[in-house]
Amino acid sequence: MSLKSLIQRQKPLTISVISFLLMLAVVVIVGLVGGVHIIDYLQRQLVRHGIDHNQEVIAGMEPLLERSLQDGVAPETIVAKFQGFIDHAGPFGVRLFLIDRKAGTVIADSQRDGKLPYPVAHLLKGPLRQLNGAVIRDPGRWSGNAWRGTERGAVELFSLRKLSVPNNMPNAWTLGVSSDLSELFALMDALHLHLDAVLLVTYGLIGLLGFLVLRWVGRRYESGLEQQVAARTRELEQAHASLLDQARLVTIGQTASVLAHEMRNPLASIKLALSGVSRGDGLSAREKQRVELVVGEVDRLEAMLSETLDYAKPVAPDRQPMTLDALLDGVLELEAGLFAEKQLKLIRETCPSCPSVRVDSEKMRQALLNLLKNAREASPEGGEVRIVLRMANAHLLLSISNQGEALDEAVRKHAYDFFFTTKSRGTGLGLGLVKHVVEAHGGSVALHGDAGLITAAVSLPIAASNEA
Repeated sequence: MSLKSLIQRQKPLTISVISFLLMLAVVVIVGLVGGVHIIDYLQRQLVRHGIDHNQEVIAGMEPLLERSLQDGVAPETIVAKFQGFIDHAGPFGVRLFLIDRKAGTVIADSQRDGKLPYPVAHLLKGPLRQLNGAVIRDPGRWSGNAWRGTERGAVELFSLRKLSVPNNMPNAWTLGVSSDLSELFALMDALHLHLDAVLLVTYGLIGLLGFLVLRWVGRRYESGLEQQVAARTRELEQAHASLLDQARLVTIGQTASVLAHEMRNPLASIKLALSGVSRGDGLSAREKQRVELVVGEVDRLEAMLSETLDYAKPVAPDRQPMTLDALLDGVLELEAGLFAEKQLKLIRETCPSCPSVRVDSEKMRQALLNLLKNAREASPEGGEVRIVLRMANAHLLLSISNQGEALDEAVRKHAYDFFFTTKSRGTGLGLGLVKHVVEAHGGSVALHGDAGLITAAVSLPIAASNEA
């Protein structure tokens, strides 16, 4: 499995946590390495400072010893006076000593533990090394700067310098100064520990803050991408639905044209013939009833053909705008007689402030007629039908409510589908035509059904209607 595929299979939160841990590890490693370099630099500077300090001490003591030798003072006297002086050198943080190179002994020491003289090896207590790390084989005869490791893992610095003595003197002396950096190195170790702790906490907080910031930015970016994807998905779904509607309309139009051409004339002939038969005197009452039933079915087929042709026609807005109240007036005038037959009470709320809109008046009138017809047919005898038109958020909102049985979920979902009907003699085209006309004008339609009240709600954008 490749790394790319492995990453793609992980959840976003897992990727974020792994990224945070990797970033934190990199930051901590860089911080620790940087801390080591800082401490190493400080230790080198400390050693350099110790060497310079030793050199300054030697530079101050060397002329005194050499002058005494040049003046002919006895070596024993010089050593005794030097020892008396260096007994007080301890508080200055250095160790002063004098080596007799010929005898290989230490003849003066500010930190003597026993009798003097004693072998040089007892002074060093370990191998003495040059600054480059090379071991000094004969420390008693060597001069320069050197160091040795202490028992506590620190460094003790040595500066050795051969003294100039008169030619007539048998002595060969080396002046030495040592400084133990154990306490300073211990302080540096403590500083290193605290520095690492502070760096770890600091880098950890920086890493956590960076992770949270990146996570926040990432979530904002992901949210933006998700919104773009969702918007693009909706656009594609709408485009797909539009293509399906167009294809359906083309199919319906072609089918309706063929049916109208092939069926209308035969249906008209059948209806005319049956009407003539029903008016004759040779039929019994039962036979006349059957003929009238067939005539009714012929009328239903003609109505279906007409509605199908209307459904397939494109929407063409009128040049002159008009109000929905004016369209409703004409539709209600057509339905007035049928409303009266069922003794339905009409309650209407007009909208005088609603603007005129450019719509396809014929198709919109047919859509409103279908809504009123549906409300009338679904209402019980003596019921109420309420029509309310208002304006809100640059939309015209029309609701037509009627009393009736509660709608089940299937009816709510498919009421506006083509050829869907719950009526025994319905065509399933009425509400489908309503949806087609309203959506062609940029609006939407919905059906709500609570206990005892059914409402068809139409929303029509004013701007879109005027631009149509």
